[in-house]
Amino acid sequence: MLKTFILLLASVPSLTGMGQTIASLNFRHLYDPQNEIDLSLKLVHEKNQLTLYYRLQRNGKHGSDRYSIEWQKYESAMQRGGEILGSNDSLATSGKLYYPIPDKTWLLLAKVTNKSTEQTWNYVQVMDPKYPVNGFLESMDGIVFKSYVFTGQEYTIRGAQTDKPLHVFFYKTDFPVASPPFVQKGAHVDRFMFADSSFQVSNGQKLVPKSKGLYLVQQDTLASEGFAFRAVSGSFPKFTKVQEIPEPLVYVCAKEEHDELLMAGSDKTKVDKVILAITGDKDRAKNFMRSYFRRVELSNLFFTSFKEGWKTDRGVLYLIFGLPDEVSWTGQNEIWYYKNYKERFTLVKNGSVYDPNNFLLVRGIKFTELWFNTVDLWRKSRF
Repeated sequence: MLKTFILLLASVPSLTGMGQTIASLNFRHLYDPQNEIDLSLKLVHEKNQLTLYYRLQRNGKHGSDRYSIEWQKYESAMQRGGEILGSNDSLATSGKLYYPIPDKTWLLLAKVTNKSTEQTWNYVQVMDPKYPVNGFLESMDGIVFKSYVFTGQEYTIRGAQTDKPLHVFFYKTDFPVASPPFVQKGAHVDRFMFADSSFQVSNGQKLVPKSKGLYLVQQDTLASEGFAFRAVSGSFPKFTKVQEIPEPLVYVCAKEEHDELLMAGSDKTKVDKVILAITGDKDRAKNFMRSYFRRVELSNLFFTSFKEGWKTDRGVLYLIFGLPDEVSWTGQNEIWYYKNYKERFTLVKNGSVYDPNNFLLVRGIKFTELWFNTVDLWRKSRF
């Protein structure tokens, strides 16, 4: 059941004291598939207010645990301690919070606590007065928090205003894969693209995506406002078909090997032959494919937006180097740190109406040796 909690910023808040800054927190759990809980947040600009929808999900092994959520306001990621806006028990596993449109951007920190173990996890939402997302999709299970939906399934479109038609633009673009971190020029996407087709719907109308690709829903086609989602096949975020295998292997193959994989198409025997030639051993080949495509799956799960997650800058880091030991967040940057490699990667926020939370990697030639050494370990199945 969806419960509503209204937090009035005009009320006198409590202070958390001289606590930690948001920039000093480790957000590694956001990308850890084994994490105990997951708090999904979806901010929507609705008329004269910002509405934050949230859903708390628990790992199956922690079904009987109880949790609380404390909501705090920070003026910046460097502020020590925030203002406590309110709290609630997670027996309401989903809900929504209303906030007036702010004069300037501030940060909302959600602190989730296991009431038995007192372990905590932090989640941040940027409260931007110009946040472009002004609608969302609903399924039979409620609000869709992921940025992807499935073809052939029915969804309800919700816009910010009920009396205006919604324009839906479809893009079948096969977006480019992210470049390796040592390549100075990344695979950037234009902030505005030409749609392959378009149609109109009404607020509250049902929609069944028929084709895989990117969809953008707008009320005002002249404004940089709307909401986007990607339609994918039912097996996503996994890749289960032989013809899906070659493309993600581009990062660990020589050009000749990758060309051979692409030419193999759905011929599993030919694909297996190439993989065996890369790894040099049948058992290593099995381990390589199992581990690599588990990373593809997780990259798709965590980072899919206007394009598949494994194609994004964060996705390629996750795919090759794995889950970072530390993830820090400074408002506009994510910094990933890997202890084994003694290396940091900086990702800069570069959002658009297609994905307000897109991040681009700051590339550099200094990553060349690390990249090829790690790829070599993948090819030898020694990761």
